[in-house]
Amino acid sequence: MIVAQLMTQNPVTVQPNDPLECAYKKMKTGRFRQVPVLDQGKLIGIVTDRDMRQYLGHLDRTNVEAVMSPLPLSVCPATPVEQAAQLLVTNKIGSLPVVESGKLVGIITASDMLHALAAILGSSADGSVRIDLDVTGSGEISAAISLLRTVCPVICMGTYKRRAEGQIFYVRVGNSGAERAAAALERYGFKVLAVHRESDLQSTN
Repeated sequence: MIVAQLMTQNPVTVQPNDPLECAYKKMKTGRFRQVPVLDQGKLIGIVTDRDMRQYLGHLDRTNVEAVMSPLPLSVCPATPVEQAAQLLVTNKIGSLPVVESGKLVGIITASDMLHALAAILGSSADGSVRIDLDVTGSGEISAAISLLRTVCPVICMGTYKRRAEGQIFYVRVGNSGAERAAAALERYGFKVLAVHRESDLQSTN
């Protein structure tokens, strides 16, 4: 997955000489937290809701240029999503302008990354269940997939690393087949680390 598949195209922008009140109104109307700053079509900064907090009450008398973060980090449309996510985490920022051939073409936010994560891992909202397995080799993963397909339909699958267990293989299956799938995997010798259901997220209060 690349940035172009998640970014908001042609984002709302402001100019450096605009009053902060202009940026504030655009953010409030669009329900977003940051606005790129363009000068003659060139990206020169970004202003966020956090930048404006200390100027509340003076928004009409303060220009965007005085508050914005200059020369913000940016990515291109072909940047892999995981690289963009790493930039957000490492630099503790909420968004990245997307630039192509010197022109602002979009913006990607931390919220977009969460949507991407949900798309990759699947969602329990559709009644499916995620099973996590402790596996280390591609042969074992192949065997797990083959076994599962004899028990119930497989909706999606993938791997990730967790510090304590190392390489984790996850598979999402229909709720009705989850218990049979987990039991079959354990009988075959796989270590089932967890079976994640939507009910696990419900409050017990």
